[in-house]
Amino acid sequence: MNLVLIDASLAGVSGDKMVSAFASASGRSRNLEAAINGALKSIGKESCEVFFEEIESQGIKGLQLKFKDSAVEHKSEVGARTAGEAIETLTAAAKAIGLTQAGERLARSAMDLLISTEKAAHGTELLHELGSVDTVIDIIGTFKAIELLGVEDCAFFTTPVAVGFGSVRSSHGLLPVPAPATLSIMSRTGIPMARGEVQQELTTPTGAALLAVLTSGRVDFPPFRTAPGGIGIGIGKREIGFPNITRVIIGEALAGTKDEEILLVESNVDDVEGEVLGWIFEKLNGVAEDVCIIPMLTKKNRPGHIIRAVATADSVGKVIDTILKETGTLGVKVSPWRRIKVHREESVVDLDIRGKPYSVRVKTNLRTGRSKPAYDDCRKVALEEGLPLKSVVDLVRSKLQPYEDGGDR
Repeated sequence: MNLVLIDASLAGVSGDKMVSAFASASGRSRNLEAAINGALKSIGKESCEVFFEEIESQGIKGLQLKFKDSAVEHKSEVGARTAGEAIETLTAAAKAIGLTQAGERLARSAMDLLISTEKAAHGTELLHELGSVDTVIDIIGTFKAIELLGVEDCAFFTTPVAVGFGSVRSSHGLLPVPAPATLSIMSRTGIPMARGEVQQELTTPTGAALLAVLTSGRVDFPPFRTAPGGIGIGIGKREIGFPNITRVIIGEALAGTKDEEILLVESNVDDVEGEVLGWIFEKLNGVAEDVCIIPMLTKKNRPGHIIRAVATADSVGKVIDTILKETGTLGVKVSPWRRIKVHREESVVDLDIRGKPYSVRVKTNLRTGRSKPAYDDCRKVALEEGLPLKSVVDLVRSKLQPYEDGGDR
């Protein structure tokens, strides 16, 4: 398993649905109950007890987090707790539940995000609803469930998140949906929003904070296969007319591929001679990942070209500098792209032609098994031996061993 997708596209995400979804995926909800309840006792909340119940929401089965202390469930114990008090409680609970150091850091990051957005939205570090013990339970419970599931080192992604619309009543009075704290978290971390189909609050500040810390707003997940039993469903407490669920989907990126971010650098030019374009192509080779020059028509029907280069974060500066320096263009466009890259293996084939040894590099696609001899090496052999290029390529391929798929690489 190396990928986790959090699906909040239908009914948004809240803290209780998040911890319930990961508890469902882990299959160890009873272990999680025991860990949370032990942590509650250690921080002086002996009267609080949680459990997970399997229920249905509009025909969809999942887990729902419930409290045996109605005062906690209905937030009647909520006061205007300070940021310092909330952090102190969270830190003690995180240690008591047995989070790893990495888990503790993530839990603290989620609480810090809630505190900073509450201050930005309302000008205060008094947390009101967010100061309740169930916020602490949602945070430490989520990260403990992730550790029990064994996916803490995976890449986390999110779908666009349903937030609902209308208004919600809070200690600050009547607020628009999404609530200011929720909106602040999502805008700061780039989580994409969708309205949703109901006039209610679907995504809460705690849910948004957990999603932000886990995914950093990443939505461009690569092609993947779901692991057996790798789906967890958390169910919310309100009836909304359709399944009130958040799903987590555990899977593996397709074998032989790698998901990575690249940068596309482009410039349109209409006053650069053909010889200079060829020169630029040569200058960018070995600097950029890939280069192409595309004919086009520009303004006033003038012929021109698009110079397009693929760069990495390390090489983008050199690529931009080369284009600016060699063309005199007034600017370039840079945009991030996602690349699904197939893993390749490079080997060498030794040839003996008329008693003369040659070495030809070969790249093999580890997903399909297809091999491609290096053009420059084959060209050298063809020129020196006076052979057709195709004959050299065929000779190299005849010496390759049949590819055997060894499974995931």
